[in-house]
Amino acid sequence: MEAISYRPAIYARFSSARQDERSIDDQIRRCRDHLGPTAEQVEVFADYAVSGASLHRRGFESLMAAVDAGTITAIVTEDISRISRDFADAAQIFKRLQHARVPLIGVADGIDTSAKNAKLTYTLKSLVADLYLDDLRDKTLRGMEGRALAGYATGQVPYGYKTASDTDKRGRELGRRIEIVRIAARIMVRIFTEWAEGRSMSAIARQLNRDGIDSPRIGTRHQFAGWSVGTVRAMLRNERYIGVWRFKTMQWIKVPATGKRLPRQRAAREVITFERPELRIVELPLWEAAHARIAKGHPLRGCTRARSRYLLSGLLRCAECNAPMTIVGGANLPNTFYRCTTNRTKGICSNAMGVRAVALLRELFEAVRSQIARDPNVLAAISAHNGNSSAALSDKIRVGEATLAETESQIERLVEFVTAGGRRFDYVAEKLLRLEVMARTQKAELEVLRSTVERPMRKVSAKEIAATITRMSMVGQQDVETARARIARWLGPEGMRFDGRRVTVDIIPPALVQDIARNGSPAPTDVRGESIAIEVQVAHLVPRAQTLAVARAASRS
Repeated sequence: MEAISYRPAIYARFSSARQDERSIDDQIRRCRDHLGPTAEQVEVFADYAVSGASLHRRGFESLMAAVDAGTITAIVTEDISRISRDFADAAQIFKRLQHARVPLIGVADGIDTSAKNAKLTYTLKSLVADLYLDDLRDKTLRGMEGRALAGYATGQVPYGYKTASDTDKRGRELGRRIEIVRIAARIMVRIFTEWAEGRSMSAIARQLNRDGIDSPRIGTRHQFAGWSVGTVRAMLRNERYIGVWRFKTMQWIKVPATGKRLPRQRAAREVITFERPELRIVELPLWEAAHARIAKGHPLRGCTRARSRYLLSGLLRCAECNAPMTIVGGANLPNTFYRCTTNRTKGICSNAMGVRAVALLRELFEAVRSQIARDPNVLAAISAHNGNSSAALSDKIRVGEATLAETESQIERLVEFVTAGGRRFDYVAEKLLRLEVMARTQKAELEVLRSTVERPMRKVSAKEIAATITRMSMVGQQDVETARARIARWLGPEGMRFDGRRVTVDIIPPALVQDIARNGSPAPTDVRGESIAIEVQVAHLVPRAQTLAVARAASRS
């Protein structure tokens, strides 16, 4: 039997943006020294300024993908804490590497998980790393608490404030003091004043956008800029604008099942409250007037939103800005209409036209039904589906098996290339990951074809498609979610869009046919194919002036 070549990989990580990036180079150099002559053929995986408390790290995920793909046979790191500082995650990694028969070597720890007693030493080292993280977290919180007690900022400050460095006589930074930004403070006073005077949050946000005032999210990673109802709502309930600052209100807890961090409210006894009158932007009478309006039935905190009872909610989007079209008009069904969320709440989208919800449902599905019945692409999809005899499916299976074999052959050749000392490791790793995903997809498609041979799907007719589309437009409230999920499976990449005059529906005929053949059950894999665009001229449009009148009437009722 041919001996398996030794293909090690190096993993390096540092956890804080304040650390020197040369730390990675030092770790890699130490690992290369440990490997000796084979070090030049080693692939390196690294994570910069990422905590070891989570497994969601790009470099680490690529490393484990290479382990699963069998392209590496050992992992070398400076010490085990570089891999993980969480005890439970470390145990999971140990089991995963043991299953893959890939040893983990910690140079500074002297740990080799392929050794006989490695489990004990690895577990103890992982526990020490976890305890260190707990201790570091406690000391960090204590330091931040000291900064808060001294009046310094402990993180980001809200809109209307900024931070400036405060230094001692020797120039050493003592902390970041909080200061008021006068221009932004005037905007805050304006928001509170307009709300107290009776303007809606939507009207306030729209006017700020029309006046060209930069929103708090300008320059951040958020996709949508501009003032929104949510932004105004959050500001109206922020006590810091009246000089009440709180510390330790929330803590971040990692969910064991997913590894994601979620915020959790701390107990009231743990919260530290400061009175900072020098940082007050909104005077107390104005604050009380604004919150008096809240007490009269204008709550700031939205209740848990129920699932929409409107079939097209979540499917229909604005053709101009891609924002969802949402229902306006309250519970009075004849007056409800869809309107672009961005235009309604921010005023920065030009699509101001609304469309009646009930009439749209009737017009849209009637037009789609009539056009689908005679579209050649749909008829071809029906013919292809119904013509899938056992012999034809067997041919498809043979082609699929040959395609999968070629993909697996490419994977083997890339592995041999790396084994032979080939360079360009980054390119090879990326190519291997793509091929692995492709191979898994091809295997899943083969399974669908094989199961279809064993249990052929029933045939579909154009008449049945038309009847199904008609039923979709007449579903009762208890079936809306199921119907919405089915329609979503028919839609192509462009989905369902409204441009102010017409609705364009992007449908994938094979997906539509297979959904009906499976009686609405989702297919094991996504059904792909060329999509068709069906344009529906909408008659029941609602001009912007009417949409505003209906929205005001709904808010008063």
